[in-house]
Amino acid sequence: MSNWKQNLQKFRYVMDALLLISFMLVSAPQTTGVPLHEWFSLFFIVPFSIHLLLHWDWIQRSFKRLLSKLSARERFNIVWDYLLYIMMLLVFVSGFLVSVALLPALDISLNIQDFWSKIHHDSATFIMPMLGVHLALNLSWIVKLTKRMFAKEAK
Repeated sequence: MSNWKQNLQKFRYVMDALLLISFMLVSAPQTTGVPLHEWFSLFFIVPFSIHLLLHWDWIQRSFKRLLSKLSARERFNIVWDYLLYIMMLLVFVSGFLVSVALLPALDISLNIQDFWSKIHHDSATFIMPMLGVHLALNLSWIVKLTKRMFAKEAK
């Protein structure tokens, strides 16, 4: 593998680890408090966007591959990843629509509706197991890359 591809893989790995850590931080409003939860959520958009950009080649290929002959596992993985993305967007949008700290601090006032509070709570709760399935589906890639990275570090 060429050096720039190895560096890209390392960068993806590190960014994905940071994404997971920041996701865990954002997902614990009872620990951080609602104001920090909302601000962390705003900043979480950065590693989430970087994740999408770093995996953009897979996103493009996978969309095209959905129309071709795939194994059930591959098709499930692709569909699951797109559903996870949609769920993440739903959590973001509903979270901002029920903001009690972030938007008021930015001098933006919204009338919080119970509908969006329920959507945010339910989608945020459901996204946890969805992320677990996403990680499980990509576990072989994670393990392979981890072994490769730490084997080269040891040399």
